[in-house]
Amino acid sequence: MSCQPHDRESYLIRLWTEHDDDHAVLRGSIQDVQTGLKTYFDAIDLPLQLLRESALRLRGDEARRPLH
Repeated sequence: MSCQPHDRESYLIRLWTEHDDDHAVLRGSIQDVQTGLKTYFDAIDLPLQLLRESALRLRGDEARRPLH
């Protein structure tokens, strides 16, 4: 079984911490490699939801649309 370019999506996820009032705060970004669209986040729920939506699109459960 081969993987065609339209059958895959690629994302670059970056994570880092910033210190705010003596405690570390999670920060990150998720970038759609095909479109270049980058979304910043401060909670891990957002990139997980975006990846979940991507998986549903690849399965054909909903039409492909750009990353938020």
